[in-house]
Amino acid sequence: MFVQLVHIRVKPGRVADFLDVFRVNFVGTRAEPGNHRFDVLQDAKDDHHFVIYEVFASEAAVDEHRKTEHYRQTVARLADLTEGGRDKDFFHLVMPDRAAVLAGGMTE
Repeated sequence: MFVQLVHIRVKPGRVADFLDVFRVNFVGTRAEPGNHRFDVLQDAKDDHHFVIYEVFASEAAVDEHRKTEHYRQTVARLADLTEGGRDKDFFHLVMPDRAAVLAGGMTE
């Protein structure tokens, strides 16, 4: 499993617009066959800071995600709503073991 955390800083007064625009990516990504999880988190101490928690089957699945129309459309529309671009951190999921969870050997 491949995990990506994306940090997004939204311009003052644009949070509602950001959520409207980002919903397209949220809905589309959750329907992708290589996506296992896609959550949009809002910082409890800074309501203009969002973290997107994404779990994909592999790095190749993330590459395919970046080719989708919903991703390209969202990225293009975010330019006007955000400050400083998007910072990304990448991880490999080691616990729980997704294969074991699916086989019934572990619980998430």
